[in-house]
Amino acid sequence: MKKILVFIGIFTSLAGCTFAHISSVPMQVEGVGKVYRYEGRSNFSYQLAKADEMMASTCKEENGGYPVIVDLSQKDLGVVVLGSGQSTTNVSANSYGNSVYGTATTSSYGSANAMRNQNQVVLFKCETASD
Repeated sequence: MKKILVFIGIFTSLAGCTFAHISSVPMQVEGVGKVYRYEGRSNFSYQLAKADEMMASTCKEENGGYPVIVDLSQKDLGVVVLGSGQSTTNVSANSYGNSVYGTATTSSYGSANAMRNQNQVVLFKCETASD
């Protein structure tokens, strides 16, 4: 059961970290031209590689060119915390007449993991070799 809980916790953390999107409508930036906005997670190297791949794919579809980053910013989205715990209480008691005497012992254990979520916003334009 403990292994299942650990798997669910890890899966939930990673599932929350796969968001990525490129705007379908470009923005016109004065002095730069037409730029696209990429927004996605930036916690792990595979997410940064996915960003590069998505931007290159967009430019290939747009004009057969390659992406050039115009602006890059990071946003802190907070912390995801996963925790689990368990407590056990043992009671030992004896009765004498109308009274009950005894002891109770409680033992507990638990664990917690935290992961900071970072998001990146990239403004990029698509250039060709002739630009």
